[in-house]
Amino acid sequence: MASGMEPRIQLFDFAENFSDKTVHFKLMVLDSSFFVWIGTDPKLANMAVAMPPKFDNLPSTSTLFGSKCEETSASLSVKLAKKFQQQVFVSCSVPFDPQLSLLIEKRLVEELKLRIQS
Repeated sequence: MASGMEPRIQLFDFAENFSDKTVHFKLMVLDSSFFVWIGTDPKLANMAVAMPPKFDNLPSTSTLFGSKCEETSASLSVKLAKKFQQQVFVSCSVPFDPQLSLLIEKRLVEELKLRIQS
């Protein structure tokens, strides 16, 4: 970090209704990374991290805690790290539904495009 620059943390909360479910989103945007929490209930059951690719097409990812069988957080972290070229932490505790997952991802990307400055 250059001298004289103040670190910044921006926090954003929003919710979206998808059919019969209200999904809550929390974003923490840092200088070169961001954290995303997505859920219908207030719990942090899992977390994955992905790093943008340097020499390969796919980001590196790891499940930090929670079930490794639950792939939603890891999958989403990879997509976001590749798209935004930043380190991404994701916790998603929404029950898996392919259609809902696509809607959640689309809404999240829309919001991140507004919030993350390249």
